[in-house]
Amino acid sequence: MIIRQLKQEQYECFHNYLKHNAHTEPLDVSYTMRVTVNDRQYAVKFQPERHCKMAVLQAFRIDRSAAGPHLELITQGNLLSAFLEILIDQGAGSHCCREIGDDIRSI
Repeated sequence: MIIRQLKQEQYECFHNYLKHNAHTEPLDVSYTMRVTVNDRQYAVKFQPERHCKMAVLQAFRIDRSAAGPHLELITQGNLLSAFLEILIDQGAGSHCCREIGDDIRSI
């Protein structure tokens, strides 16, 4: 598990991004986001924490074959941290910048 402190605006935007784009289970506080990197699929589990912190709990590498999917659990900190950075930068980061930019232009 990796926990990262985010700025409040970045945390709120990323949390909002997860609410709209990630999968949740009933009565579960975590979000599962599908990520594709170099033609490989991953399911990454995030959990928002107090004080603008975001936890990456685990990830699964999903290899699909004719025999069915094969799942590999990923708990290495460097990989979990990389998934968080990718999603903040490419997914939520660009989404937030557009919203913040729109808010600034509307003032």
